[in-house]
Amino acid sequence: MSSNPRILRDSLQRRDFLASASALALTGLASGVNHPGKNLLAAPATSTPETLVKTLYDSLSETQRQAVCFDWDHTTKDRGLLRTRVANNWNITKPTLLSDFYNADQRDLVKAIFEGMIDPSWHDRFYKQFKDDMGGWGKGQSLAIFGVPGSDRFEFVLTGRHSTLRCDGNTQKHVAFGGPIFYGHAANSDDEGPDHPGNVFWEQALAANGVYQMLDGKQRKAAEVAESPSESDVGFRTKGAFPGIP
Repeated sequence: MSSNPRILRDSLQRRDFLASASALALTGLASGVNHPGKNLLAAPATSTPETLVKTLYDSLSETQRQAVCFDWDHTTKDRGLLRTRVANNWNITKPTLLSDFYNADQRDLVKAIFEGMIDPSWHDRFYKQFKDDMGGWGKGQSLAIFGVPGSDRFEFVLTGRHSTLRCDGNTQKHVAFGGPIFYGHAANSDDEGPDHPGNVFWEQALAANGVYQMLDGKQRKAAEVAESPSESDVGFRTKGAFPGIP
């Protein structure tokens, strides 16, 4: 959830999109669910995360680039087009952020990129999620860079448990967030109660539920599915028939 001015800059800033979505959710939740409607993603700043991605890229040694930098269309046999992959718990490359693979300045750059992607009011919540799910910032997270930062196509991807965030410099038109993102929180255990106590993102789930509350009976019936697919079965598909409201 992810970058400073992110995707759709030519038509709708990523932050504007989130602000609009929050406003819609607030309208639907006026009947009782408390939702502050704050943007998750950061407002534009002087030094953008995209600029910092280029600084990070330029600082990498050839050995580092061989491990974490890839061509734009890099594919693997088991993961396919790597820059489009998402999962609930994964590492896109082997070196973790706090390992000695990176020097102190590079670690600071990665942290600044992350904080530039996320609205400051959400920083503490994300850091709590990192602590609960991965033992703290950087301990279970890894990154990859696709393309050449500063060119017309590049993307920075940050991964870990319950976390896939992207910063792409708006190099892909009509692709929200630079591609699929994922964030979640196992605050106490993997088997949480119905109100998910301690989950830092729970208010967003309530906002999403507010959309369902806005639907009439026929729309709800069309939107409902008997059972959610397993996470491993969720992926990109071509044109076809899909469950839910068209």
